[in-house]
Amino acid sequence: MSNEQLPVISIDQADTVELIELLEFVEAWLADASPVVNADYRHFVDNAYTLTALRTDLLTWAARLALAPGESR
Repeated sequence: MSNEQLPVISIDQADTVELIELLEFVEAWLADASPVVNADYRHFVDNAYTLTALRTDLLTWAARLALAPGESR
C-alpha cells in the first residue's frame, strides 16, 4: 500500500447530503429492481461487476461521505 496521501476535495454540506440521498436511492431502487433490469445490467457489464457489488459500493460511498472530515473507517 502506498504512503501517498489522497487529495482532499471539499464539497458543500448540502451537496453532500443530496449525494448521499441519491446514492441510497439508487441502491434501494436496484434492490427492488425487476428481473429485466437485472438482466440488462448483467448484459451491460458482461458479468464483470455484479449488481450486489454495485449496491455494496453505493452504500460504502454514502457511508464515507457521511463521515466527518478526518474520520475514516
